[in-house]
Amino acid sequence: MLARRIVAKHVTKTTVLAMLGATVVLSGLQVLFTYLGELGSLKAGYGALDALKYVLWGAPKYLYEILPISALIGSVLGLGILASNSELIVMRASGISLWRIVGWVVRSALVLVILAFALSEWVMPYTNEQAKSIKKHRTVAELGTVKGYWTREGQRFIYIDYANSEGQLKGVEALDLDENYNLRTAITADQGNFVSNGQWRLKDAKQMDILKDGNSNVESHADLPLAMALQPKYVHMVTVDPEDLSPSQLISITSYMHEYSQVPKTYQLAFWQKMATPFSLIALVIVACSFIFGPLRQQSMGFRLVIALFTGLGFYYLQDFFGYASLVYSPSPAWFVFLPILVVFLIGGYLLHRAR
Repeated sequence: MLARRIVAKHVTKTTVLAMLGATVVLSGLQVLFTYLGELGSLKAGYGALDALKYVLWGAPKYLYEILPISALIGSVLGLGILASNSELIVMRASGISLWRIVGWVVRSALVLVILAFALSEWVMPYTNEQAKSIKKHRTVAELGTVKGYWTREGQRFIYIDYANSEGQLKGVEALDLDENYNLRTAITADQGNFVSNGQWRLKDAKQMDILKDGNSNVESHADLPLAMALQPKYVHMVTVDPEDLSPSQLISITSYMHEYSQVPKTYQLAFWQKMATPFSLIALVIVACSFIFGPLRQQSMGFRLVIALFTGLGFYYLQDFFGYASLVYSPSPAWFVFLPILVVFLIGGYLLHRAR
């Protein structure tokens, strides 16, 4: 039992170091090539130093995107080292099953799974905003504003000419309809402010009520309370690309949109892509193990790395293609997001079953 724990620790340590090394190298190359590409976009007010700041702030996003490929290459590299030293043969000869070794490698990949979750939940929402503020020469507060925004809350349709994440509104129009979509109340206001818990206060507002006999009654209010589920945090979220939101932010805004209106598929796609990242990472680790124990066990390390790189890139582009195709052809993006992962799992499992 002690010997098996030592072997498990050795396999885990070797593969973890290989995965982390692959992550550092690939993310470094991504940052370098992205910066070289940004140098072609230099203009007045956006110099080489600004481009460098933009790329460095965007580095967590690049790191997050290459983590599944890093897991694949790291697994091939780590297991390849063990295979080249005949350590895998000794493990199998001593009675350690193939699936146990695979389990140790998958356990190593959990380090990258945790890193991916931390990046998507806490790091990327902040760093992506900082990168955009440099690119667009605007502060983060200025980025969190919307102009010409429509929203629906039940039978109330609301138009906001200007809103920011601090809870300030300008040019508000609210239309209340009955169950037959007949206009009952129309409210207009020059400006408004968020109070708390779905309560807003409009300034210089006019309210027109449509009476049952068809006549109308118009009243002016210097200060008019308005119940509106829209909150400043949602105003901020709609200014951010869905893929730049954290999983918790996506859950929050999609819950709000689902309750009062239809959720755009772009938000659903971004959410399922983030949920699928751990499964993508583990699926590619399974494939990497199948390479070492299966068709590539007699090949050189360089050849294994080339095949792993092409496999990872192919999976990345296939998953990206299927994800955006789901916006058109699928009722739920989850089906197309998880389909490539399922295929990779089946291929890796089949190759491992044959190698066993």
